[in-house]
Amino acid sequence: MKKSILRLAACALMLAALALPRTADAQSGIMYGSTRNPLMNSANPAFFPSHSRVYLALPGINLKLSSPLAYSSIFRFDSTENKTIVNANSVLDTLTSGEQIRLATGIHAVGFGLDLGKFFLTFSTQAKVDFNFGLPKGLQTFLNEGNYGHTGSDVIELLDGNLIGARVYGEGAVGLGLRLNDNLTVGARVKLLIGYLDLSNASSSLTLATAPDYSSMTANLDLNMNYTSAIDITTDSVTNITTAHVRNYMPKNYGVNFDLGARYETDLFEVSASIVDLGPGIHWADDIKRIVSAREDNSFTFTGVDVSNLMQGGTLDSTYTQVLIDSLKALAEYKIVDGGEAYWTAMPTKVNLGGMFHITKGVSAGLLFHGEFDRGLVKVGDVFKTKNVGFYSRTSALARVNIQDWVEVVASASVLTNNGKWNWFNPGIGLTLTPMRTLQVYAFLDYISNIYLVDAKKLNISAGLNLFFGSSSAR
Repeated sequence: MKKSILRLAACALMLAALALPRTADAQSGIMYGSTRNPLMNSANPAFFPSHSRVYLALPGINLKLSSPLAYSSIFRFDSTENKTIVNANSVLDTLTSGEQIRLATGIHAVGFGLDLGKFFLTFSTQAKVDFNFGLPKGLQTFLNEGNYGHTGSDVIELLDGNLIGARVYGEGAVGLGLRLNDNLTVGARVKLLIGYLDLSNASSSLTLATAPDYSSMTANLDLNMNYTSAIDITTDSVTNITTAHVRNYMPKNYGVNFDLGARYETDLFEVSASIVDLGPGIHWADDIKRIVSAREDNSFTFTGVDVSNLMQGGTLDSTYTQVLIDSLKALAEYKIVDGGEAYWTAMPTKVNLGGMFHITKGVSAGLLFHGEFDRGLVKVGDVFKTKNVGFYSRTSALARVNIQDWVEVVASASVLTNNGKWNWFNPGIGLTLTPMRTLQVYAFLDYISNIYLVDAKKLNISAGLNLFFGSSSAR
């Protein structure tokens, strides 16, 4: 019974955390195989859109979701009670396996490109939100085994530094592509970053130690999180509606990243490579705060309660149990303090390697490898020397069909890996329409892990509009 209550409580905390808006670039991988959509340049700055001298990218949206959980993993139907309930065991067993829920959104505010023959200039602005959440393996150990067998120096870790992260930032980018000859193009882009909100778990930990004779248990909490925000978030206590607005449009949280790319194309084939978001990321220095334990002594030792008088007159006397409850509540209390030290956070660095064979003039097929290195929090004063905390990759078979220079269809089938775990079949489809070669409408749906989208564990969506001027026939 106690174990079930603990599982439900942990699930409630997890689901509450999902309400926060963080992870990787939201760019659709299948768009890398397009030749008609100018936003393919965001995945490789050496890509030149193939049928326009000038383009204007209107507001569009990207959404990327990666989760070890699907709807059927979280909820199940209880036929005996005729209702849907949260599957606490499944949620905790999955999230404590080392995988994380990762969500990224990006809104393209505006984009501009100019083809000058030998050169190709690009400019873009975006707003981005990243979120990630996971649970330590020690939580599953504690819920499944309790503290039996874990005594002395064998402590159980109930919280680690990779629990949660959230970030909101803006990005302005300027890119330059260069045609070295008829076959080879190279490109580079510099991205100027400005941070609006960050929640970074610097070194928080919660451990449970048991005395060798099982006479007592000691919980030690080291709560240490970085927090900075130029966004005010308020909640109406009556209607329970949360609102947010930017109170400082130019906070002193600046950063820079770089993109590099190359592409070689002949009538028979094309090969390309790029590295995206190479650099230190964002330096958070404006109004830094720390989230720490409210107790100076963030340790609590529990030696048991006297149960001789627990029942009084056939009812439970809460006097004794309330002591334990109050102690645990006091241990969990936190406070936000000023004067935090400036720090860096890095965007995941992406690597793309692609190759396509031109079967006919309008039909091509090939492969794309996409890898992401998620470095997490960068140590203060040690910007480039930080170990990777996660690696994610996607290998995709791509097929592209262009019809009459205004319809393009791209299809893919991808194999995904997440820190050594494989997902073997994830189809994708993309459609780009450019009637009269002026207005372009596009939609890409990628890495679909389940045809029933409510049960999809991974999903990429990109959609938007582009305008073209000075159009010419495809090269």
